Amino acid sequence: MTFTGTDACGNSPKNVFVAEFEENLFNGVSDSLAEAVAEDCVLQIVRPEGVRTATGRDEVVGALLELSAHSPQVGHLEAAITHGKAAAAWGYWQAEADSVDLRHFSHTMWFTTHKAHDFGQIRVFQI
Repeated sequence: MTFTGTDACGNSPKNVFVAEFEENLFNGVSDSLAEAVAEDCVLQIVRPEGVRTATGRDEVVGALLELSAHSPQVGHLEAAITHGKAAAAWGYWQAEADSVDLRHFSHTMWFTTHKAHDFGQIRVFQI
């Protein structure tokens, strides 16, 4: 599996935190995901058929791991940006390196504090 783009997000510690979160999500690293979400974190997965909500660290991490359970082979983070307590990241995952089957992602997150130790809310958009 190859995940690229995180090296382009190093202009602030918050951006690096978001980029590392995205890489850990791509790779399905449950311990690192758990460290990045608050105990009372709320996750919303927005799809055309509706919104799925998960609440609490364990439920949120489980739902996040379901996103990467299809074992993508290639991922690219186009950007990870932050402003105050808000953050956003977008890019794509591919099932195979030579595939045209791109799964674009767009994630918005809100830190619990301005120091960016963990996320209190995450919203994942999927089409």
